[in-house]
Amino acid sequence: MKKSLFLAVLPALMLATFAFAQSGWQPPRPQRVTLGNGLVLLVVPKASLPVVTVSAMVKGGSASDPLDLSGLANFTAEMLSRGTLSRTAQQIAQSFDRSGARFSVNCDYDASYFSLTCLTQDLEKLLPVFMDLLQNPRMDTSEVERLKDQLATSIQSQQDRPMAVSQKEFQKWLYGQHQYNHPVEGEEAAVGAIRSGDLILYHKKYFVPNNAVIAVVGDVKPGNLPGLFRKLTKTWTKSEIPATAFGQIPKIEKTGLLMINRPISQAYVMLGFLGPKRLDPDYQAARLMNYILGGGGFVSRLVAKIRVQQGLAYDVDSYFFPRLDHGPYTFTVQTKCQTADTAIKTMIAEMENIQKEPVSDQELSEAKAYFRGSYPFRYETNGQIASQILGAELYGLSPDQVIKDLELIQKVTKDDIQLAARRLLKPRNYIVTMTTDTAITKINIPGLAIEKK
Repeated sequence: MKKSLFLAVLPALMLATFAFAQSGWQPPRPQRVTLGNGLVLLVVPKASLPVVTVSAMVKGGSASDPLDLSGLANFTAEMLSRGTLSRTAQQIAQSFDRSGARFSVNCDYDASYFSLTCLTQDLEKLLPVFMDLLQNPRMDTSEVERLKDQLATSIQSQQDRPMAVSQKEFQKWLYGQHQYNHPVEGEEAAVGAIRSGDLILYHKKYFVPNNAVIAVVGDVKPGNLPGLFRKLTKTWTKSEIPATAFGQIPKIEKTGLLMINRPISQAYVMLGFLGPKRLDPDYQAARLMNYILGGGGFVSRLVAKIRVQQGLAYDVDSYFFPRLDHGPYTFTVQTKCQTADTAIKTMIAEMENIQKEPVSDQELSEAKAYFRGSYPFRYETNGQIASQILGAELYGLSPDQVIKDLELIQKVTKDDIQLAARRLLKPRNYIVTMTTDTAITKINIPGLAIEKK
């Protein structure tokens, strides 16, 4: 009964938020409370539907993995729902399932996230379970070994996905010894070496209240929450947080191509370099520039050129991922082995074009309109709102940053976009990884050093 009720309210939520977005939109402003143990609560009351989302962010992602234990942060996050000191994995699963609640875990490079969505009437019953997971994982050896097998299978399966292979090799090459040099899920050998003691130690270091932020969005009374969380975290004490000191990201000394051999008829290409930081002054200009270049789907230049005009690929795009340190700026395309050379040359040419010539008035206007219109739909559901405010918290942004972003976007000029393109794009200083049949795929780009694997 509760499951069907929960599913029934979602379409109503979508319709309500759509109407709201059309009538003049303002981003939600969370109410912020910091408890005595350092735990930060961000609360957004939203009483339109009897649903609540509780999302916790722990500032410790794969960038905090030890050098010889890649994947430790992700392993730890995945273990939390597999038993606590007072609850078995089965009891935890039953608690959520019986109420029709949804629990999810996600680890990325800079943080780990845990989310619970349930009916308001079930919150006081399920919140103790949720907080127990964060504070008191059992790390039972049998569960550790079971998860280890699952993670190993997942990592092995990536080898059957050519673009995943290209991405993994690209990341290793781009970052060298930097903490971003490995996949979030880690390397198979390193994951295989993780033991219960490693997980317990990692949890003790990073899962402390003064290193966590919890967002509560939905049908709640904000005044009741601080007391409830104080009660549920009374034994959760603050502790010193390990300092984050990012290593040096190596410079790209010369353009290079790594070709990974697979007996396939396509070339899965990833080309790129370092992207901007979230707090860079020209970040909004960079977003508009990228939308026009390759991030805008069918209206972007790369799609118009490589897919529509040349007919070389179904999908081609460009994107960058801001992180606490420099994330990657990548260009991807999947094309026939025989046309990989042309596709890469076209991507390079389009980078040069947007650096040399200002974008058109229409391109600028349409890009601004896209961002102006898309923001409300990033705040439709409780989960989306929680994700957005936790992201702002991770980067140290103010609650008003969304409005500032929109204002800055509207002020961006064609000159600003050209300057951002000249600063960020590296058409003469990039690296490429390509999973393909190396016997068929021929690349002839002057100055490009080619290595085969």
